[in-house]
Amino acid sequence: MIGRHSPSTRARDADRAAVRARLDAAYADGQLSGAEHEVRDARAGAADTLGELDELVADLQASPGAAAAARVRAWGPWVFAGAVVTAAVVAGVATFRWVRADPPPAGAQQALYLDPAALRPVVVPTPSLVTRAGLEQYRADHLAAFGNTLVDKVDFFEQHASITRSVPDVPDRMVSYTYRGGFDPDHAPRTRAVDTPVVDLATLDVDEIARYVAGAPQSVGVPDGTVGHISVGFSYDQPSVRIFVRNTAGETGFLEVTPQGELIELHRFENRGTR
Repeated sequence: MIGRHSPSTRARDADRAAVRARLDAAYADGQLSGAEHEVRDARAGAADTLGELDELVADLQASPGAAAAARVRAWGPWVFAGAVVTAAVVAGVATFRWVRADPPPAGAQQALYLDPAALRPVVVPTPSLVTRAGLEQYRADHLAAFGNTLVDKVDFFEQHASITRSVPDVPDRMVSYTYRGGFDPDHAPRTRAVDTPVVDLATLDVDEIARYVAGAPQSVGVPDGTVGHISVGFSYDQPSVRIFVRNTAGETGFLEVTPQGELIELHRFENRGTR
């Protein structure tokens, strides 16, 4: 990415598009989790210099199809990298303001939009996994499949979930699964640190999470956005739930709460205008 230029060289829209395409390809071939892809993609869209962009892909292997994906990023409003669909580069460039809340600063909760109507039960045959009904159904299916509700990490999308957890009764081995009503292992067991922190999904307050999901677009400054990804795992040495928002223009933001619904961080979208 840097080549003959210095890390402080200003990045072009084409440079940002190329990096975001590499991130798409890395997610599609399993190098990045859903949460990692969301965060890096947002940082790539906001990067000002080649050095910032280079940091986002320095640890990635080259992925087949990344160059073609970069061309699509530059040509049109959508890119398809494997099963990944992301918004293209737009003229407005974003940066994010970090609001730490440990404990939440005065007024931080007032900045959040929480919709009481989100507590109404949702009754559908196959609910989206980023809704209250979907989270509850997943938790019940997980308990039935594994006998407990423990995970190392789980990423919920509308139609599927990606799960990593230890092999039952073998704490030094882990397996990743894809959930679509059932659990399909993605690969053979791999080595796992026996002291890997786990999250108990039984502690997830789905009522509170549903309220955050309903208000997330307004909370992160993307009112026309939608929540298409919820990530549950460990962050800053504590269990956390990250709720990601995106709109069709590629504007993104996310908020992070504890499983019980206490605010940890709020990452708002801010448009700095055109270049």
